[in-house]
Amino acid sequence: MFIELMQDADKNEILSYMLPYEKFSVTLYSEILHGGKSIYVLRGNFGEIHGIFSWWQGSSIHHCLPEVYGKNRSEIESAFVKFFEENSIKYIFSISGEKSGTLMLKKILENSFEKTPKVQIEYFLMENGRFDSAKDLARMNRQLSVEKCGEQEISRVFPLQVEFEKEEVVFEPELFNEDHCLAKFENFVDAGAVFVGKIKNAPLCKLTVSAQGKNYVLLGGVFTVPKYRNCGLAKALLNSVSQKFAAQSKKCTLFVKTENKAAIKVYEKTGFKKFCNFEILYY
Repeated sequence: MFIELMQDADKNEILSYMLPYEKFSVTLYSEILHGGKSIYVLRGNFGEIHGIFSWWQGSSIHHCLPEVYGKNRSEIESAFVKFFEENSIKYIFSISGEKSGTLMLKKILENSFEKTPKVQIEYFLMENGRFDSAKDLARMNRQLSVEKCGEQEISRVFPLQVEFEKEEVVFEPELFNEDHCLAKFENFVDAGAVFVGKIKNAPLCKLTVSAQGKNYVLLGGVFTVPKYRNCGLAKALLNSVSQKFAAQSKKCTLFVKTENKAAIKVYEKTGFKKFCNFEILYY
């Protein structure tokens, strides 16, 4: 078994391989679909595919490794050991993906390279399997209007993104970089990927479409101004956005920290169901 860099000619073959696993790796599928670079393919001795991962600037790995508990486990591990020996892991920052694949890579880095993560965060991946009718949607919060965030709204909506990142993303407050956060947020706004919920023109909740694949989209950055939580705003926002993508024959997924019971309750009430354990390691 060996690992090689994806070539343009491999794109359709790789997308076909990943399609049954798309909802587990929407970000990775989207990267490949839209011409992403630094995509690697795990192949068997006859050229068959056994997994896919991105290796972004030699620092972050996002993987789709559905066979880690199969008969090829030892061969997969050996292929990754060789890959890491040939590609410096000095600046590795993170590993993310379905839990079993992440834990396998964690074990390899610990046993063969003495690399131990500083932070390990567990999530549930959830999928929306229920869509409320337009009538029910209208009843949820009649005052809330949902729209895409435009460039002219950035200064009003960005504070919600800052608070979200401080609450859910940055595990060391001193690491938060507002300029970097703003640059990312502006890119999402430019792509039409930020939805905001307003009452009387005041932005009170928001979410981001983090990635779009063929049949699935990944939602993230769901945030409600603390003063207005437990009022059904997040549920109404999620339902509205899910409806928009359902009209395009796409289902919505999201991931949530396993310890965030309040958010899980909101998502379950909105029709989301857990289907996978997801894990991110930070080094």
